[in-house]
Amino acid sequence: MKKLSRRSFLKTGLAAASISAVSAINLSADEQSNEIKWDSEFDVLIVGSGLSANVAGIITAEAGLNTVLIEKMSRTGGNSVVSQLDFACVGSDIQEKAGIKDSVELFIKDLNKAGKGFNHIDQTRRIAENSKRAYEFMKARGVQYSDKLKHLGGHSVARSLETVGGGGACIQTLNAHFENKGGKTLKRVKADEIIKDKNGAVIGLKVREEYKFDRKLKNDDAQNSSGEVKFYKAKKAVIFASGGYSADKEFKFIQNPRLSLAATPSSAGATAGALKTMLKAGATPVQLSLARYSFGIPTEDLIFSIIVDGKNTKRFMNEDGDRQTLSNNILENMQNNDSTMFPVIIFDSVGFGSSHDPKRLEGFLASGKLKKFDTLEALAQEFKLNLQTLNSEIEKYNKLINAKTDSDFKKDLTKKSVAPIEKTPFYAILGAPGISYTQGGVRTNLNFEVLSVQDDSPIKNLYAIGEATGGVHGYSRLTSCSVPDCITSAMIAAEHIVK
Repeated sequence: MKKLSRRSFLKTGLAAASISAVSAINLSADEQSNEIKWDSEFDVLIVGSGLSANVAGIITAEAGLNTVLIEKMSRTGGNSVVSQLDFACVGSDIQEKAGIKDSVELFIKDLNKAGKGFNHIDQTRRIAENSKRAYEFMKARGVQYSDKLKHLGGHSVARSLETVGGGGACIQTLNAHFENKGGKTLKRVKADEIIKDKNGAVIGLKVREEYKFDRKLKNDDAQNSSGEVKFYKAKKAVIFASGGYSADKEFKFIQNPRLSLAATPSSAGATAGALKTMLKAGATPVQLSLARYSFGIPTEDLIFSIIVDGKNTKRFMNEDGDRQTLSNNILENMQNNDSTMFPVIIFDSVGFGSSHDPKRLEGFLASGKLKKFDTLEALAQEFKLNLQTLNSEIEKYNKLINAKTDSDFKKDLTKKSVAPIEKTPFYAILGAPGISYTQGGVRTNLNFEVLSVQDDSPIKNLYAIGEATGGVHGYSRLTSCSVPDCITSAMIAAEHIVK
């Protein structure tokens, strides 16, 4: 992983761009909007082709509005197609059949706990109150759900639905329904500018057709000039369902240097380009330095491990905690050590056997992510650790376990199944936090109209939904809650446009 320095990031010019984006309210086309020769005209223009884009498109298309989804990549679906799309929902028929007692208020409590006061409470309530309606909407359009619920971390009860076929099947089903209702999906079309009339109302987009995303470029949004410029008119609304920026390393560095150290499982197209387009049009940015971490291994299992620094082979943290705490501790240690080397998570056979999800760990073994060793010497050689230091750290750790007190990092060693690291075989995996979701975006009202940075009023005809919005989840998005957020925000925005 190449480390970003302050000097290198300043050279890209992105620092200046991020500052000027907020103040650049009017585009050059504003004064000449009446003279624009429109290449295509639609009622509703939707930027993106994932979950929220398709839901919004279905509603406007079903209402008879000429609707198009534009996608800059060569395939549709964005991050939605690589997600399992677990769906937290209160009051589903599956939950009722299982006899699970749940409520909107309990769901809100769980959401707020994850948000830690960073989240906007009215948006939290919107997700919980509309989750069942969203579920019924999806079922009515052909999306299928398993008859078993998941009780995922952070939820007080089992309420998370499993989408049959995951994101791929879901998006395929929704998009087929959308196009069957007259909607269009255009690939390799990139939105470059939001066009307003002289009164500040959004009337269309400047785009590039035949855009070719280039993974080799350091900053595709700034450096890629491919495609042919076109002007698309939107008679009723422009909706940004463009997702987040979890794959935009430079933008993450600007907002929070720690984020740039993390890996990402997201689509390469998850950049900040669409966000910057909205900011240039006067949108209010919210919480751009926040991100939700993913982890390559169940974090509940880490209590059974020892984690050592990849650079100096020293134990440096309490291995017990939630994904946000664990990830921040890892990335902070990397920053302090001026290192881009991820730490190594080590189990012995007892710890491995204590896993909350043994099948998942077996799957990691089969894929090669998790490796098995007969000796610590072989483990150290594989991960380029200092064997002498590793033996010393494990010996010290085992003494702490026997004493049932962690004087170094305050790990609770009295918990059941916590045992010394000593029985072969040994297992190891890199402790590589990933960023799969960014909580930051633009500020909207409860109709999902984008609000102006100048006076907090709605920018007429401009909407943002799903991960493109900010302030909804706060400090950390609760597991399986991006789906009800995406669906309900899309439904509400589209219904407001139709009205």
